[in-house]
Amino acid sequence: MSVGILEPHMPSTLLNTVEFLWDPTKRTSVFVQVHCISTEFTLRKNGGEKGVPFRIQVDTFKPNEKGEHMEHLHSASCLIKVFKPKGADRKQKTDREKIEKQSLQEREKYQPSYDSTVLTEVELFMKVMLLKYNK
Repeated sequence: MSVGILEPHMPSTLLNTVEFLWDPTKRTSVFVQVHCISTEFTLRKNGGEKGVPFRIQVDTFKPNEKGEHMEHLHSASCLIKVFKPKGADRKQKTDREKIEKQSLQEREKYQPSYDSTVLTEVELFMKVMLLKYNK
């Protein structure tokens, strides 16, 4: 279902990573399928724990003369949440009701909804931390 990507492969040395080539001058979209039960965890008296944020990150590199992807150009990411069936509908309804009760000034603090996932640029300090982590 992805469009505009070439030569996708999963490097054996990098977990949860997919690499592919794409032409930034053409329309490109990537379909990502997540296999997990839920990212929503709540504290309960019978156990449970708070979930760790689950992010999708896209890093763009420019190939050097040897064809290796060495020069880092851009990073963008988004937080995603995965729910059990019908859990997302319930969560969206609850969030909508919560926002509707707030003043117009408070509502402006929230991002608008989109039909597709929109990635935001990763800040410079985050890039440095990611580079240190990946070494």
